[in-house]
Amino acid sequence: MTAVRQPQAPSEDPSEDPSTIAMPARPRVTIVTGADDRYAPLAEELIASVRAHRSLNAIDLSLIATGMSPAVTERLRPKVENLADGAWNIAQAGQRAGKRDWLMARVNKLFTRDYFPGYDVYIWIDADAWVCDPTAIDGLLEGVRRAGLAVGYDDTPTSALDLEVRAWVGGWALGRTYCMKHARRARLSPEELRRLARARPFNNGVFALAGDAPHWPVIQANMSRLVRKGRIFGANQMAIVMAVHLDGLPVEIMPHACNYLDVPRVCARSGAFVEATIPHHRVGILHLASRDAMRTDPTLEMDLLDTEGRPVRRSLRYRPESLARRDPSASGA
Repeated sequence: MTAVRQPQAPSEDPSEDPSTIAMPARPRVTIVTGADDRYAPLAEELIASVRAHRSLNAIDLSLIATGMSPAVTERLRPKVENLADGAWNIAQAGQRAGKRDWLMARVNKLFTRDYFPGYDVYIWIDADAWVCDPTAIDGLLEGVRRAGLAVGYDDTPTSALDLEVRAWVGGWALGRTYCMKHARRARLSPEELRRLARARPFNNGVFALAGDAPHWPVIQANMSRLVRKGRIFGANQMAIVMAVHLDGLPVEIMPHACNYLDVPRVCARSGAFVEATIPHHRVGILHLASRDAMRTDPTLEMDLLDTEGRPVRRSLRYRPESLARRDPSASGA
């Protein structure tokens, strides 16, 4: 049976829960991201968004440079505690990628413990995401304590459980899910395909793993297996799906606010980004996945609505001055 745990209230005595992960009272935690020259400005914004919250001061920042030029590397080096040059941890992935070094981060994120050993918790955040509310980091840490792995579902329209219609035969729709598509490309066995067909994909643009979690070698082995036949793009998410649904490793499912992929609203009172759906919970980590134009142009803004339905024009990228003014936990507030 798949050990998927939904978010729940913490136990009054965590030691009574045999499924919890033993961690120090003050675990060593690092937030890790990866970037090349193109993503370096976004990585800088992610770093700044973490450092803007006093409650996250004890967390180290680590950067994997994936084909970054020396000048950009040296500009970012003082902003983080750790910096390492990325490599193709899976040789076959590098061979298949060719000159597409931007795919390197999709492999590196599954090997962060190898790059920066010694931490109790590793939190990966894609460079095109930033921390709006530090309680999202608290949630990820609690998820790791409960299951060793904390990650949310991929709620983008292209990755939902909805079937992708492939053909119509005799009035019947023949379709495949996101996980089924990638499992077939990797030529997994019919039994594995059956078990993965209806699995919801995870979005590992944001995820956290305990340093001693048993998931690491399993996820890495799954990734190696997937890239032998399938594609690098999507394989990093499928490697985690397989660890949970085929290998039976536990996972704590994080709420959408911890990796918000939708169009947010703006709180009419505070100006903070909030979820589009009522009751408009605060967005914890805002992820600009698929927003190519905004990722490229920091001046680009878009039409949003506030929580009272009024139009607001804002960029979804990190803005230090607005966060410092509106977030009482931010430095300089």
